[in-house]
Amino acid sequence: MTNAVDQYTKIEATLALAGVEMTASELHGTIVGAIANHLKTGLSPDLLKLVEPQADQNDGRFSQLTSMLYEMYRDISEILFNGGEGFEMILPDDDEPLSIQVEGIASWSKGYLLGLLYNDQFSVDQIPESGAEIARDLMEIAEAGAGDDPEEEESWALAELQEYVKVGSQLIFEFIYSERSTDEPKMTQ
Repeated sequence: MTNAVDQYTKIEATLALAGVEMTASELHGTIVGAIANHLKTGLSPDLLKLVEPQADQNDGRFSQLTSMLYEMYRDISEILFNGGEGFEMILPDDDEPLSIQVEGIASWSKGYLLGLLYNDQFSVDQIPESGAEIARDLMEIAEAGAGDDPEEEESWALAELQEYVKVGSQLIFEFIYSERSTDEPKMTQ
């Protein structure tokens, strides 16, 4: 089993233990989007409330989930702030049926948008450069379903879609990061 499959399984088990009806892919996308949101707004996310709005921090069934959420947030943030080297989306395994894989990329995109836009502090149109266009594409991808083309063509299209979503989410982060760094006051001598 690969590390990504292990991670997917661990996330699914933790979500089930907490009684949260969300896929591992959606959760991962939500965390990545929340990181970009935090960078854009300066507001630290309440990750547990983001994934389970009715959750009570004092309810013991959420303790393992809360730990996992903040560990993922730290790990993914570190990767993104260091140029994205090693960034991988948590998606269903390539051995899963195509429909499950398509559902995985759609739920990842849905989660990403949830995290990116969760506190209504900005709109998609306020994402710098071509970030707004990418975010709109992710909205469409969040509604994706498997088509009727031959499986080989569908697999190829899915691989391209996964790469687009991965690179697109990293670009949105980079666009926001670049915007934030140019907004900082310059020191004069």
